[in-house]
Amino acid sequence: MKRHRWIPYLLLLPSLIYLALFFLYPMTQAAQLAFTREGQYLNLRAEPSDTAPVTGALALQTEVRITERSEQQETLASGAQRPVFWYRVQAEDDSGATVDGWVSIRNLFIENRRTSETARVTSGEAVREFSLTHVNRMFTDFRFDDALWTTVLLIILIIPAQFVLAIIMALVLQSQIRFSSLFLYIYAIPLGLSDLVSGILWFAIFTQRGFLNSLLVEAGILDLPFIFIQAGQMGWMIAIIVLAEIWRATSIVMVIIVSGLQAIPRDYMEAGEVFGASMWQRLRHIILPLLKPSLQVALILRTILAFQVFAIVIAITGGDILTVLANETFRWYDPARFNSPNMAAAYSVFIMLISLGVSLFYLRAVRSQEEATQTA
Repeated sequence: MKRHRWIPYLLLLPSLIYLALFFLYPMTQAAQLAFTREGQYLNLRAEPSDTAPVTGALALQTEVRITERSEQQETLASGAQRPVFWYRVQAEDDSGATVDGWVSIRNLFIENRRTSETARVTSGEAVREFSLTHVNRMFTDFRFDDALWTTVLLIILIIPAQFVLAIIMALVLQSQIRFSSLFLYIYAIPLGLSDLVSGILWFAIFTQRGFLNSLLVEAGILDLPFIFIQAGQMGWMIAIIVLAEIWRATSIVMVIIVSGLQAIPRDYMEAGEVFGASMWQRLRHIILPLLKPSLQVALILRTILAFQVFAIVIAITGGDILTVLANETFRWYDPARFNSPNMAAAYSVFIMLISLGVSLFYLRAVRSQEEATQTA
């Protein structure tokens, strides 16, 4: 019997290893990059020796006052000797406290090593310390507000429309009407296309010489092509992104809802028909309440993916006229642009925290009756 107790844990082990490697480790690395700052600090020593205890630390470019000198002799590999100067210095550290200690001339810029009374710290030891510098810089970035509000607006416009369409599509498939299998194949077409391909496809429809403008001009509705994608048409660009994302990802929600519908016993639906419930009443009082677990999963999945909308925005707008949080993450990480992994990590941690917060909200707000009873 004791052997059987370990079987569930052994079955869970692969998924735990996967989460540790591809979620926990990247998440901790990103948080470390976002909340730490790398720099160089010069350690001050209690005596003129590299092995003496440390009495304080000074940042680079700190101006120091020299209070004492010590000249030592260093033996080179050739056997010759040369003088090595150590200086006892005083200065204020980052916290404003006065520190005092010995430093080597190797770490200072000094005009005259024998007579100068001041110097400047030019090198030190690499250290990593906790800092909110990158987070503050992210919040004050002039693109941050636009990226955040555009991302939120896209989620508000995309998620409800996707769920309404997905429920309708799932009900059509579940009704088993004629050609329902054909509808399934049609609905599944976007699932075989990547984000970038979908964005290029919709860009080809709405560009100045695209399919839509060609059709409208040939039909005589427009004399000249209408430029949908330009700096002055933010509304049109957002609408195109919404259409592209709805077309691409609604089928994912549909698949989850279809699986949920198949788990609902047909007795419930037949009982509703016997008691004269209309289709709307059955949908509201039978189908949707029993679909809450599936809707919960679909909401969490789609919202997290909506925060990561990137390729479609880049393909349609180029990412400069209209931006989202995922685009800003890539912009800061891109070596050809800002090349700042710390700032990219700050954006990624921000996206992750929002996604986790929204997921927790869905877990509390969209609960089945059994879950609500157990919590109560």
